[in-house]
Amino acid sequence: MDNLTLNSFITKTVEAVDLISVLERLEDSVQRNTQLIQLVKSNLLDKEILDEIKSIASLGTPQLYFGKTMRDIKIVVEDDELRQHEIKLQYKGPKNLVISDIKLPHSSIHEREFACIIEIAELFNQNVKELARYFYELENIDEFCTVMEPIIKSFKDNYRRIFLDDRTWLHVEVTPEGFATNIHLVGQSECWHNKLQAGLLNWDHDNNIVDNIMAIFDFSQFPQPMSSTSELSKMNNEDDNLAACGICLSTNVPDVPGLPLPLCQNSSCGVYYHRTCLYQWLVACAGSRPPAFGVANGSCPTCLQPISCSEKDN
Repeated sequence: MDNLTLNSFITKTVEAVDLISVLERLEDSVQRNTQLIQLVKSNLLDKEILDEIKSIASLGTPQLYFGKTMRDIKIVVEDDELRQHEIKLQYKGPKNLVISDIKLPHSSIHEREFACIIEIAELFNQNVKELARYFYELENIDEFCTVMEPIIKSFKDNYRRIFLDDRTWLHVEVTPEGFATNIHLVGQSECWHNKLQAGLLNWDHDNNIVDNIMAIFDFSQFPQPMSSTSELSKMNNEDDNLAACGICLSTNVPDVPGLPLPLCQNSSCGVYYHRTCLYQWLVACAGSRPPAFGVANGSCPTCLQPISCSEKDN
């Protein structure tokens, strides 16, 4: 190969290397710009909803707030009793808003897609007004009763479990209209059971739920546990004041709902169990066969007396 040919070959090689380098830099630049565009777009709203937000802001109602991005929107509505209710929205695209979180009992409107914020605010405000009696009844229970569950009370939870004694709680659910439903005992007590069955027949729908419960059990005031519920919620598994499950030997387990309860009908047993733990134990002892009607039967793991347990708390 002569010098002229060699120089020509080297020149072309250098040009090819430069072109590859330029193309690589161009590709990097395009990728960075694409990521930047996507980042910017993810925080942008269309003009129509921006105009709506400006209009709402000028009126001052409902109250609007933004989350980490402008696509995360929070509406705050105040009811007639000055309670503040929050609803969180997510902007998915033009005329496409969905509810991401709401601390109210489940409703069909929570699953819908909405075209504008005003539409959601109006339905939300109407929903809050319709739940006025519901809010009153739950707040009344929380104020006058010792509520064992839920530990963190909110209007999203439509039930309350009220302390009767160390072995028995009263489960009460409240309908959106503010009426009591699915009232039953959690735990075993013949005395409480007889009073409840007799009292339910005389339930007075003109009185509130708390007054009816007090009449059923002949309470002048609701009984209190040894420790307050705020203290109970802070106790760890080693605390003697909060009974541990006789099967898993724990009190609070992430994957197991609720606290251990005295589920054995033998009043002298005194051992507490998570409902889930006892159910799984009885099913395993029966050869892992699915029980009929979701109720497992067998012997108490501690006192060996007959015991039954449903998979879910009815």
